[in-house]
Amino acid sequence: MLNQVTHWVEIAAAVIDALLLMRVLQLRLQRIYLFITIVCVLAVFFDGVTLWLGIQSAESGRVSLYSRFLYVVIYPAAAWEVFEEIRARIAPLRRAAMLRLITSLIMAAIFGLVFIAFADTAQAGSQGVITLLAVVLWTGSSVASVAFLWTMHRAIKKQKIALPNNTFVWLVYFELLLALEVVICIYAIAGPLLNQGAEDIADIVFNTYGMLITLWCVWKLRAIASGVPSAQEKPSL
Repeated sequence: MLNQVTHWVEIAAAVIDALLLMRVLQLRLQRIYLFITIVCVLAVFFDGVTLWLGIQSAESGRVSLYSRFLYVVIYPAAAWEVFEEIRARIAPLRRAAMLRLITSLIMAAIFGLVFIAFADTAQAGSQGVITLLAVVLWTGSSVASVAFLWTMHRAIKKQKIALPNNTFVWLVYFELLLALEVVICIYAIAGPLLNQGAEDIADIVFNTYGMLITLWCVWKLRAIASGVPSAQEKPSL
């Protein structure tokens, strides 16, 4: 029963991810948000691959694993791009926060390499080592990216800078999405300790949460006039 529910939830999540991509392309937001558009494209692509290979197949698991190395780079770039519409007004704030983000990513990479150097490769095997490295880097990137967004959010609130509509939407969306990624990272570590039923329930909960924030994002995004920030502005939260 849970397997069927998980399957249909995965299909629904894929459809909603496709809606977000279509919304971005319809509004031509890729002109401003290139890396965010790439995140949307990758979500649809990997959803399709997962459904094609089978949600619980070994091949799908390997694709998901190797995609983590891609998101290590893409998530920080997307987090940086959230503020493109107001980059001139917040340039000093963004540069300072970005330095901390880069430092965190470098530390995560160093920790991952040191961890691999001392790992028992004979016992874990090459696949196990790659999995551990992917989880370490993925966790470090997700934590650093969401910390960057929260730091920027607090600084913008403190300075009472009004946010264009789409900046506000992307900021909230990626804060919630990356917070979910951090939870999934923790789950990836603790997952082997859970039984199959608990894993299915966790997958349903994660996908439902992702669908809700994605639908909210689809609903809230607005078109941007050429060379002009979003007309409707939101006060900083």
